[in-house]
Amino acid sequence: MSHLKKITLKHVLIVLVGGIFLAWDLYQANSSAFTYAYQPSFPATSKAGTMLQTTVAIVRSDDSALPNPTPVTDANISYATIEQMVRRSVALAGGFTGVIASGDTVLIKPNIVQQDSSGSGGVTDVRVVKALVKMIDEIDHGHIHIIVGDGSPRPFTTFERIAGPGRRAWTQLYDVPGYQILKTEMLAAGIDFRISNLNGNSDTNPWPELQFVQVPGGGEAQPQGGAYYVHQDVVNANVFITVPVMKIHEPGITAALKNQIGIASSSRYGFSKTAGVPQNSYQTRLRHLEEAPYNWTDKEIVDLCLIGKIKFVVVDAIACLETQKSPVPSGVPSNQIVNQVRMNTVLAGKDPVAVDHVCALLMGLNPDDVEHITLAERRGLGTNNPNLISIAGASIESARKRFKKNQTASGVYGQGNREWTLNGPFPIGAISDPINYEFIQNEASVAPIPGNAGWSQRRYFINDRIALKDYYNLGSDQVVSYAFTYFFAPTACTAELWIGSDEALKVFLNGTQVYNFNAIRTFANSDYFSEIVQINLTQGVNRLLVKSLQRSGRYDFSVNICDVESNAVYRGNRIWGLKFSADATTLSVGTRQSSPPQAFELLECYPNPFNGALHIPFRIAGNSNVDLAIYNVVGQRIRTLVRENLDAQTRSVVWNGTNDLGREVASGLYFVIMRSGERTQARKVVYVR
Repeated sequence: MSHLKKITLKHVLIVLVGGIFLAWDLYQANSSAFTYAYQPSFPATSKAGTMLQTTVAIVRSDDSALPNPTPVTDANISYATIEQMVRRSVALAGGFTGVIASGDTVLIKPNIVQQDSSGSGGVTDVRVVKALVKMIDEIDHGHIHIIVGDGSPRPFTTFERIAGPGRRAWTQLYDVPGYQILKTEMLAAGIDFRISNLNGNSDTNPWPELQFVQVPGGGEAQPQGGAYYVHQDVVNANVFITVPVMKIHEPGITAALKNQIGIASSSRYGFSKTAGVPQNSYQTRLRHLEEAPYNWTDKEIVDLCLIGKIKFVVVDAIACLETQKSPVPSGVPSNQIVNQVRMNTVLAGKDPVAVDHVCALLMGLNPDDVEHITLAERRGLGTNNPNLISIAGASIESARKRFKKNQTASGVYGQGNREWTLNGPFPIGAISDPINYEFIQNEASVAPIPGNAGWSQRRYFINDRIALKDYYNLGSDQVVSYAFTYFFAPTACTAELWIGSDEALKVFLNGTQVYNFNAIRTFANSDYFSEIVQINLTQGVNRLLVKSLQRSGRYDFSVNICDVESNAVYRGNRIWGLKFSADATTLSVGTRQSSPPQAFELLECYPNPFNGALHIPFRIAGNSNVDLAIYNVVGQRIRTLVRENLDAQTRSVVWNGTNDLGREVASGLYFVIMRSGERTQARKVVYVR
């Protein structure tokens, strides 16, 4: 059977402006229609390349380095303090040297989703943008073209032709939070400044201002065909600076990456952007969850980030929102907004993925649970690796507050494992109890190598629901199949297995059955899990096998491994540092720390592969209890090399390929793991006898 399903789901009509014939990057189109073949999974490879060390600055209003510090609980924080916070955070993140030059056009993209006042948490606080504009102009006063622009889905224009209740002219989106006043002030100060509606500034004919732009390297959101309508100000800007307000939202969080949805022009995609506009029969729109259970929202975010190349991020975390992106209730004074979280914090950095990683941590979330963060890293937009993220200013621990999650299923669930190797499908024929029949001998104990013995190569599935019916191109076939992955657990602990399916399912952890469902249930389009059960993890590498039955259902499942949490408003965070991979030899070992690695670092081991002696250099901070040991691929500790309190310096130990009993180990892959407190680092090494 083919492993890729070639099914036409629907046609997207394309209006071609000016008679230009458009070439799509990944798919074929003609002047009237666009057809795509849905692909549920891809080879588990990454376009990320080599990730570099980066810095994210966290500046709180009580920072003693500020001339006018104020408590982080101060709801009346002054503009003077906010400007000082913006200046300090930008400087700590490396500043604008090499980013902005005289004569550049700089586009600043705030988050102005609706008519909310600055300081509500619903829109980017205009005072943060004001401070940023002043800083940029100071590089060469009057000789840098500064644009503040957003493509809100909420304006009413003559072009839209639908005067819905509560709609306002698009200019009022900028009036209410104070951006029109900002424009007056900046022009009076001699700054080259303007405001742009990224939907098009013409009230009646905005389309000539838009360009149809290909996603570099191809798009992730398959229905969009690898190209988007964006405003010419996005295309022509030399420097793109995103200035989001930090919030909880359905796709996990709103921060640097999610803010890019605002560059998709609503005059093409609709008001809202999943609606389309009557000028082309509502055919051009963002798909989001329209094709449920397939979720395109995070893919669209990453596509638009690839188009609008972010050079710098400044995050407004003065007043933030939990549970949803809009104030509850809306239109009330900021001190009466029930979902507002007072942070009085500004973040800055050059790497948008790293900034979002830190924002997630500040809100008490696991960045690995936010698809647009992990997908953006896969596409090379930045790093989600805490070992490569240096924190300047305040520590994450001092600034962190636990935000309540959005209580939709997607907001609670986080992100399940997407990477698997699969075996099957096996027809069940006349077998009366197929879920309990071993189609693979000794199924519980398998530890497959991808691409061998009937197992597929590593596959990366594009959704939390692993679509086996699509993957195997099945019709009404009655089958059983297996999905397998390894995962690294930084500590031995009790965890929650979040599991979903609509038919029979078995789960084995390290050879032991931990879950068995042998019936039929509802696993609706909006669901991400059916049950939560407790399991016990082994420190190190673990094996996870899912056995799935199809008789008449849709044939998909979902799996995540989360912290034990009794409070529903916080539940669903994946175990911090837990990493999945279908191939143990490529396992990305996690870490439970987000500190700069200079004070705690397991350095490159050499020679690797080795035979005889492996040199293991490491450095630590002063007076640390250090545990350094060798583990095999199933997570067993086989040799302890260091277990003592050490003072600060760079050290080295040698492993000679023997276990704690002095016996030589077998050839193969091993993990060198160093721990100190909650900090963990690991290296992969290969021993050759």
